[in-house]
Amino acid sequence: MRDPDTIAAIATPGGASGVGIIRVSGPQAESIARRIFRPGAGCKWESHRLYHGNFLTACGQSVLDEGLAVLMRKPRSFTGEDVFEIHAHGNPVILQKLLTELVKAGCRLAAPGEFSRRAFESGRIDLSQAEALASMISARSAAAYSASLAQHQGSLRQAIDSIRRLLIDALAQLEVSIDFDVDIVSDPAPVATPQVDEAARLMTGLIATYGTARLLTDGANVIIAGRPNVGKSSLLNALTGSPKAIVTDIPGTTRDLITHEMELDGLFLRLTDTAGIRPPRDIIEKEGIALVRRELETADAAVVVLDGSRPLTDDDIRILSEIPCPCVVIAVNKSDLPPVWQEEHLQDRLPANTPVIRISAKTGAGLDRLKNTLTGRLTESISPDAKADAAVLNLRHKGLLEDALTALAAARHHLDCNVSPELAAFDLREAVGCLDAITGRRIGDDVLHRIFSGFCIGK
Repeated sequence: MRDPDTIAAIATPGGASGVGIIRVSGPQAESIARRIFRPGAGCKWESHRLYHGNFLTACGQSVLDEGLAVLMRKPRSFTGEDVFEIHAHGNPVILQKLLTELVKAGCRLAAPGEFSRRAFESGRIDLSQAEALASMISARSAAAYSASLAQHQGSLRQAIDSIRRLLIDALAQLEVSIDFDVDIVSDPAPVATPQVDEAARLMTGLIATYGTARLLTDGANVIIAGRPNVGKSSLLNALTGSPKAIVTDIPGTTRDLITHEMELDGLFLRLTDTAGIRPPRDIIEKEGIALVRRELETADAAVVVLDGSRPLTDDDIRILSEIPCPCVVIAVNKSDLPPVWQEEHLQDRLPANTPVIRISAKTGAGLDRLKNTLTGRLTESISPDAKADAAVLNLRHKGLLEDALTALAAARHHLDCNVSPELAAFDLREAVGCLDAITGRRIGDDVLHRIFSGFCIGK
């Protein structure tokens, strides 16, 4: 049963701001609003209307601040309960004082994610939409926000509901075929359930979106690699617009990974400068190069930097042949100096259509083209399914879909073997249960607590 307490929390981030918002939700929201807010003339306490006035202490003896207040009566509120919001000046001292007075007036401090949990429990949103709220708040790029917004608006729920209807139809056919009369012995009649195959196809498509949709939500890991002294650190500094890495003429200056996060054309990127790859001269350099190779194995993209002002070396050729990333861009640096080789020298050493771009980390020449090419290649790697509204952004959802798909495979096996339809029906119920755990139709309190405890206090 839902906690009947009236809860309160600051809903805006910490720090000073022009406006700070405190949210109150629960059965006492309106009575508490009338107690601590003194509106100006003409206030009729209409729902969903802002009123100007003064905020008072719980005892009503002194004014704490001046601002706006709004009462949103159930069920037309985020939580589905009566909600009262305070829009005060965004001084943390004022907001904490107002929150203290709300507690004195009968509120309880909200737990992390408690407003969203109440919205879920009242049926205002399903669990996938609630999780999308947390993703929207933490999104670090425009692409991540758009993907989370689509899920919050119900894209994943609609896809899950479509699959669930197929499974319910198949289950209904199986239930009809089940003979409960134990006295009748007969071979079970085969049941045609094309819905099972269609549901499996749709699930497989959803699962396939996870890997590429992760680029939208978590961002892309981009490794800057190459032999020593080709300008990797200079390129990182030029791309970020600040001196993130030390640049010297001494080979092997960079030993550790140097990472900078940035947004580029709507994508969140983690650019990592690495140690120069060559036969190591000491144990420290050996460990640094080994670290580079491990990072390249899991990177989403690699920018391989070559020195266009010097002849290609065996180290350059070896690096080009060993890069494991599927998304590679070649940056031929030092274009401000006379070139000693042309792109044709790389034709037999690179996969077809690998971009080769001449740049100068010193002057900035070619950097815009490099950025556009890099984001373009990353965007190309995002599958059409992942770009669609219904994409799996959450590892929990992916795992449940995989479990549901396993159950469908078992159901299909039992149907193909023409065994008792009860076995296939059991498998289908398992698959439906997995889908229901995604949207929250069937889920335990322990899972709910784990999900919502990661939310902001005021959300």
